[in-house]
Amino acid sequence: MQNTVINRNWKDLIKPSKLNIQSSEDKSFTTLIAEPLEKGYALTIGNSLRRILLSSIQGSAITAIQIDGVLHEFSSIKGVREDVTDIVLNVKSLSIQVMSEEPKKLILDVKGPGEIKAKDIQTNPDVKILNPELVLCHLDENTGFYME
Repeated sequence: MQNTVINRNWKDLIKPSKLNIQSSEDKSFTTLIAEPLEKGYALTIGNSLRRILLSSIQGSAITAIQIDGVLHEFSSIKGVREDVTDIVLNVKSLSIQVMSEEPKKLILDVKGPGEIKAKDIQTNPDVKILNPELVLCHLDENTGFYME
């Protein structure tokens, strides 16, 4: 009896009949749509795909930030329009390409006034900033800003 219930449930399972794959123009992301799915299956499949993709993606990211005169991320900096939390979020949006395996140190040492962009970061030959026009913060006049 148990065998027939399992067979019946397996045969009655809603299986996806439509698969749609859409890539962005710059190939930076792809949307995959599979439908219809049994209730609760989309979350299970989505989490599994996310974990598989994240474990196989190679890339580089900022792992630590140190800003002169800042003790914690909830501080504000005199002469800087954004607070440290906003600066950290902006830095997390930074896309970088590192040509080697070992960690690299990048330095941002600028003076105001003006808009500070990713292209102002001092890099070494092994590091390339892929979005140099990303705004990191805004400085008032006579304000220095140093970040590693």
